[in-house]
Amino acid sequence: MNPDYLNQLINDHAVIEKALILLEKQSELGDKLNLPITKALLDVIWEFGEQCHNQREEKIYFPFLLEKGMPPQGPVAMMLSEHVSEREYIMQMKSMIEIFEATDDLPEKFKNTVIVYMDLTKNHIWKENDILYPMGRNFITAQDEAYLMDAFLKLEAETIGQGGFLRYQTLVNSLEIQSGGKIDLLASIPTSVIANMLDSIPVELSFVDADDRVRYFNKVDQEKIFTRSLSVIGRLVQQCHPQKSVHLVNQIIAEMKAGSRDSAEFWINFQNTFVHISYYAVRDSEGNYQGCTEMVHNVKPYRDLEGEKRLLE
Repeated sequence: MNPDYLNQLINDHAVIEKALILLEKQSELGDKLNLPITKALLDVIWEFGEQCHNQREEKIYFPFLLEKGMPPQGPVAMMLSEHVSEREYIMQMKSMIEIFEATDDLPEKFKNTVIVYMDLTKNHIWKENDILYPMGRNFITAQDEAYLMDAFLKLEAETIGQGGFLRYQTLVNSLEIQSGGKIDLLASIPTSVIANMLDSIPVELSFVDADDRVRYFNKVDQEKIFTRSLSVIGRLVQQCHPQKSVHLVNQIIAEMKAGSRDSAEFWINFQNTFVHISYYAVRDSEGNYQGCTEMVHNVKPYRDLEGEKRLLE
């Protein structure tokens, strides 16, 4: 079963969450915030988040779940109550920005209102994505999915116009760039912690830059499937592979640079292991090639798994 209707709701949340993060960023600037960007973000949250997404739920999804037997005094009732609170906070924030636009005097409580609204909405999204939506699957049949998706698209056309989701997604991405660039989730994590994080996963990673030179590999001081030494850093990747496989390396990189390939994978038996080797093109937001990530993983333990494991030993 492919719950496309849930993908739509979850994708809505992704757009809303990005707008929330950008709004918080503006609120931290106080009266130095960018007024056009802030107004545009509030419009996204109201027009797309409230008038489209929330109405997908209130007019279609929630009533359908109740009709199918979900108890009315449960998650649906809580989500509806939180929708009411969200609307109240959005109207408060819009009113404060109207005051600022007219008087150059931003109410002191604007930032606090943004914080409270964000906390409410982020928790709301988590409850829906992780609790309500999975629970709702138990009430939805495969035949119901097409109806829900069709109804969602019709409501979208009625509220924000046909193709509205893509327009608002594009708008938020544009506002992200105007706000200083892509949201950097790693900015608050020290490089040493990121390095330890990459070393902790049971995968060997290497990165080759756009000039075909090796710039990184993890597990420097740990045992690896394929030996790596610090001397490879800065060397051409072609010099780091056996001569018999260089033509494949060149083909993969050439096709990635040309945009005709995004990944490549191989698997081999190697010293009592079964090794999966994969390559992934790294591109910027505009699709420009920035390099290639190599991932090496002994997948033999996974191939031997049977049944299920749901308990912690």
